[in-house]
Amino acid sequence: MRIAIVRTPEVPEYCGTGLVAAALAAAGHRIRVVTDLPDDPALVRPDGPGDLRVDTLTPATLTDGLASVWAADPPELVHAVGPAAARAAGTTGLPVVLSYPAGVPARSGADDDPLPVGRARVLAASEDQHTALLRLGVPRAVLRTVPACVDTDVFTPEGPALRRDEHPRIVTLGSLADGAGAGAAIRALARVPGAELLVGGGAIGDDADRARLFAVAESVGVAGRVRFLGPVGAATVPRLLRSADVVVAAPGHDVPVAPGLQAMACSRPVVAAGVGGLRDAVVDGVTGLHVRPGRVDDLAVAVREILADDGLRTGFGIAGRDRAVSRFDRSRIADALTGVYTELLEGRAATPETAGDADPADLPDAAESEDPVEAGAGAERQEPVGATG
Repeated sequence: MRIAIVRTPEVPEYCGTGLVAAALAAAGHRIRVVTDLPDDPALVRPDGPGDLRVDTLTPATLTDGLASVWAADPPELVHAVGPAAARAAGTTGLPVVLSYPAGVPARSGADDDPLPVGRARVLAASEDQHTALLRLGVPRAVLRTVPACVDTDVFTPEGPALRRDEHPRIVTLGSLADGAGAGAAIRALARVPGAELLVGGGAIGDDADRARLFAVAESVGVAGRVRFLGPVGAATVPRLLRSADVVVAAPGHDVPVAPGLQAMACSRPVVAAGVGGLRDAVVDGVTGLHVRPGRVDDLAVAVREILADDGLRTGFGIAGRDRAVSRFDRSRIADALTGVYTELLEGRAATPETAGDADPADLPDAAESEDPVEAGAGAERQEPVGATG
């Protein structure tokens, strides 16, 4: 199958577009990616019969039309990641699959309707998002649920981990934006004596969000126990997660769930806010614990409970690895997407029960070189290190 995948800059960095593209190519499809992140390390060409080509998205790409990018070899369909990509894809006349990495954009008028006209499917990544898209007006008949994925061959329990001392280690990874979860983790740390918190994410150099969070850490008296790593390189993320006793993902709203899935694949327990894809991915009391968004006291209690019980940590970790492999492995999600694409191309009747839809029961069940992050893990000063992952 010839598939074009288009990602535009408003899409969050951790949305997993590159991983999905590589998984589809590994499944034997011919993938053409048009993206604002052409250096995404997940964009790896397969060894088998599939193919993966990458084009850099420029303003002219959208202005002149996507069809000009692949004029010599047009795809059979376009998978648009985000509403801007969907609007551009809608001008090609090709069947369109639209996905939102996290959350749902507000509709302010008819001109802002992201649903392409004609043959189309819309993908939700979680039950919360599925419900929100229905409320937005997306017809149930074209809506499918396909969750995010993780590379369980890269994120494994075994392997090197970043150096650490005897203090319990909490890790949070992802956007540093207000409400994305890092602030809640820092405030909760004040109620978890003796633990350290490693915060991965943000920009290289000056970062207003990191400065704001450092001020939060100072205000609650934990600046000496928080280390800001800056953007963590892709090769370092598994080592960072393996070094954790518990991983915290506590946003106040739906965010990309990749860090939570990666932690589970590394057999690390996750304390997650019960919102969006996190509520689907992390099974409360099985692979980790759920907390209500914004409840810092609840978050601290959950973290302390896990840190105090070796058996609980081990059990959550084993269950998390099993769930990541069986429900969210990239090959499984590639198969689910292939089902949606096939349904669309074959012109089958659009019904929610079509086989391409991911099974709802799968969701809520509900010698190493020196690495800059590892080298700085014991440093007192919190400075950004590493490269964008």
